Amino acid sequence: MARTIPIFAAKQPSTVTDLEFRVSPPLALYVHVPWCVQKCPYCDFNSHEANGEIPEREYVDALIADLQSALPLIWGRPVVSVFFGGGTPSLLFPAAIDELLAAFRALAMLSPEAEITLEANPGTVEAAKFAGFSKAGVNRVSLGIQSFNDDHLKALGRIHGADEAKRAAQLAAEHFASFNLDLMYGLPGQTLEQALSDVEMALSFKPPHLSCYQLTLEPNTRFAAFPPELPEGDTCADMQEAIEARLVHWLRQL
Repeated sequence: MARTIPIFAAKQPSTVTDLEFRVSPPLALYVHVPWCVQKCPYCDFNSHEANGEIPEREYVDALIADLQSALPLIWGRPVVSVFFGGGTPSLLFPAAIDELLAAFRALAMLSPEAEITLEANPGTVEAAKFAGFSKAGVNRVSLGIQSFNDDHLKALGRIHGADEAKRAAQLAAEHFASFNLDLMYGLPGQTLEQALSDVEMALSFKPPHLSCYQLTLEPNTRFAAFPPELPEGDTCADMQEAIEARLVHWLRQL
């Protein structure tokens, strides 16, 4: 005997809100430049030593083609931030950055007020390059200072020294309205007083943004395979507390 199975369908009354368009959220564009002059022993980022001249022309073309392929996914969404990270983006010539930003303006909805940041290594910085980056449209740089102490920079495998770090910070202050200085603490052989000395030197350049973070030994790095002798955990904790207290005091004085 056949059974009849009732099917119920309820139609919800339409409302005006069903027809309203939702505003798509804005976008932040990250541009990765994977080359460095020298791979730092603590770095686990996707970066590689540049053996000779980097393929700048081919990479710029590839980045623009990548953006073109993504246009159907981002059409109509404003781009309010661009960040050139790495690696060492300051290895690129200003003309390459200028070409990329021109392509971003032509292909995507790059806001005229967009924050455009470029990471730079003090060992690859020169006044003409910073002026060129600024002219191309970069309005903020992030400098990987890490320390203003020559011994600590050498222990970190950095290609720059203390004098280059100071010069790069000064150039950043001269060429850009906004810039960031990166510092590390808990470095091999570092004392609390030395960590605070790095902070004081950084603050002397009046950076709008200062990042301070503890050195950690990440897997698949040279430091993981051959760990250096680092300050004890309690000492690093003291460094963090002292740095935070100093920065809070500095902010209150602004």
